[in-house]
Amino acid sequence: MRAHWHDLWGSGLGPVARIVPRNRILAGTLLFAACLAAPSGTVMGAAFIAAVTAGWTAACGLPRRALASFALLGLAMFLPYVLLVPLIAPIVPAGPGPARLAAALAVPWDVVLHGLAGLFVAAATVSALSVSDLRRGLLALPLPRMLTAVLIQIVHQTAALAAETGRIAAATAVRGGTQGVSTAWRLAAGLPRIWLPRVVGRAERVAAAMELRGYAETDLRVFGRDRLRPADAAVVALALGLLGLAAALRWGWLR
Repeated sequence: MRAHWHDLWGSGLGPVARIVPRNRILAGTLLFAACLAAPSGTVMGAAFIAAVTAGWTAACGLPRRALASFALLGLAMFLPYVLLVPLIAPIVPAGPGPARLAAALAVPWDVVLHGLAGLFVAAATVSALSVSDLRRGLLALPLPRMLTAVLIQIVHQTAALAAETGRIAAATAVRGGTQGVSTAWRLAAGLPRIWLPRVVGRAERVAAAMELRGYAETDLRVFGRDRLRPADAAVVALALGLLGLAAALRWGWLR
């Protein structure tokens, strides 16, 4: 992905962005679970996963550029599992021909479909939340304060650490560190002594700046209160209903 992943936060302009932050997080989590719970080996289950993923992605307004980038990322991550089919086919207890091939494709298909669905639902949820919305939403949920503080700091500091890593990579490329096999090996051997101290130093500077501004992990407060509307409750209710439908499909209650 050429665009920095941190730029994805708050980039969605769909109707979900008007829902209160905690309900966006709840709905995204429930739909993520629904996509994982639904069976991929049936027509109804596969159609359910595809419909939920496409609907949530459109409702969050995931940008087209991010949509294409995550599609390429997902295919690169999950399609290699299809290469296992020739290894699975000889040990599948099924009949010859198409039946054996279909049985061998079952597991890779399950990984590809559930993996892509989870990736797109997570990316769409992130695009519907700014970093500030994430903080407000997590603080409004009944989660342990330590867990909330850790999650917030992971999101805030990852961008700074990734930018520091990018600057190191750019400085290395300018100095010819990407040319030649021997140079690459020397760079790989020396990278922990170059990259790790700079990243740790950057993290310490961020921590010092936060401490100077009076930030304390025991002082996580919500500034202002979100006013719930019928649409906020409807989104969570719909997500709960879809999770129940996924469970019904999984356990064969719907045929």
